[in-house]
Amino acid sequence: MPTISCTLPTNFPSKLPLNLPRLVPTNTNTPHLYNYGSFSTSRKSTLNVKLDNFQDPLQINDYDKKRYAYDEYVVSQNFLVRLYELDIYQKASLEALLKYTEETGLNLFQSSGLVVEGHYAVSEEMLSLNLTWVIGRMQVEVNSYPSWGDIVQVESWCSAIGKHSVTCSSRLTNFKTGKKIMRVDSEFAMINKNTRRISKILEEIKAKGQPYIRENFDPITINDKLRKLRKLDVNEADISITGIRPMWFDLDPNQHVNNVKYISWILEGIPETVRENCELAALTVEYRRECGRENVLQSLSTASTKNSLEFDHLLCMENSKEVARARTLWRSSTSE
Repeated sequence: MPTISCTLPTNFPSKLPLNLPRLVPTNTNTPHLYNYGSFSTSRKSTLNVKLDNFQDPLQINDYDKKRYAYDEYVVSQNFLVRLYELDIYQKASLEALLKYTEETGLNLFQSSGLVVEGHYAVSEEMLSLNLTWVIGRMQVEVNSYPSWGDIVQVESWCSAIGKHSVTCSSRLTNFKTGKKIMRVDSEFAMINKNTRRISKILEEIKAKGQPYIRENFDPITINDKLRKLRKLDVNEADISITGIRPMWFDLDPNQHVNNVKYISWILEGIPETVRENCELAALTVEYRRECGRENVLQSLSTASTKNSLEFDHLLCMENSKEVARARTLWRSSTSE
């Protein structure tokens, strides 16, 4: 794949001359090196830029024109990995990938007629009884991480419906190569918005959702539910991050912290040596409490006694009330 190799010194000036060369090569089959002046080159960083759609921005925008497609059971949506979604390793962040599944999951509810206009994943029956959905548990398995310019295809469907919860499954693949990226299985429980207590799923909702249930689409082979998530104590945690305060832009339309943000706080508790040399391979999260701007949290992490690359996590409030439990598994990072 053709790339632009752009070498930038660490003391790159804040103001540049106006007659800089344009960063558009005339021949995209060969790499180019742009020199911005005679600066010190003792320390450099190189950014490799894909040129698949570099000269045709309209072609890139085509992926946003059609919001999503669906057949009788599966909703499919494509996402172009943007520059601002990359981490320091030039890979799409876990937060960005999970937000792709969140968007496609909402479109899944909409395609099945379970959404009232102006509301998020709420039907007319739920609205009249003041009911809503909250995420209870999420299992994530990551095969690979896409890069800038890759197109991620997300396919989502309902894989189970029970007495109190619905399970939505998503599979992420590279649209061009078909390479597996990630799988996500999330349980959503129905609760009363006033009491915040679990409610039985309405028979009307079951009747609408049952025809869309397909358990045989890539079912979970390893049932992580059999492994109980560990509750950590402040005194036994290897790493403790305190004073976490939700910000205004961490809130979702329900005025609570978005569940993906919880995961970001949890992952901050991973030792620096692991973050630098490894990548996340699997994640299991149990959500136990909502939080808003007024809450102050702490993130606890400790290594498993059986596996040095497995960690147990607890996100809790300063009064020790649990917000989320989690377990993460890491592997040596790939250079792909």
